Amino acid sequence: MKYPARQFSNSPKQQRGMSLITSLIFLGVLTTLGYSSITTSFMQERMSGAWQDHKLASEAAEMALRDAETYLSTSVTGLTGFNRECASGLCYNGPQGYAVNTPAGMASDVWKTNGIFTNADKSIQYGQLTGATGIVGVAQQPSYVIEGFHKQTSGQADSIYYRITVRAVGSLPGTAVTMQEIYRA
Repeated sequence: MKYPARQFSNSPKQQRGMSLITSLIFLGVLTTLGYSSITTSFMQERMSGAWQDHKLASEAAEMALRDAETYLSTSVTGLTGFNRECASGLCYNGPQGYAVNTPAGMASDVWKTNGIFTNADKSIQYGQLTGATGIVGVAQQPSYVIEGFHKQTSGQADSIYYRITVRAVGSLPGTAVTMQEIYRA
């Protein structure tokens, strides 16, 4: 038995282009999702790199704090060598700490003085006084200042404390960490 051949009509009334519109919408959604994924991936990579660089700077600052502690425990007696001008990174401004009789150009908080950590006459570089090996991977070695002060308690002998302030950078000069520690002699 033979079946008669059907004839298909190609009239414009029967074709409306719905599959083309659907395909274009689907393609637009996929493009938007792909662009969003790429942007998110790049942002996460940058955040991860910044976090790692901050971590490197923090570790360098911790190492500089230990370097300062080593210097204080082996080479410093009392407040010998400490002065108001912070010569050689050793600062002293009386029993109250660095708050009164501030020298010209110095901030009342010595670590806030502009350029204090880049001035070789007013700060100490990591390993400069202890012979410690330089830290690998940082843009520059950490530097620190040490402020010495008395704590006067009535009826007791004076105690000497040292405030160590460290500034360290990571592998990029823009990543900087400042840490402070009070060390008791």
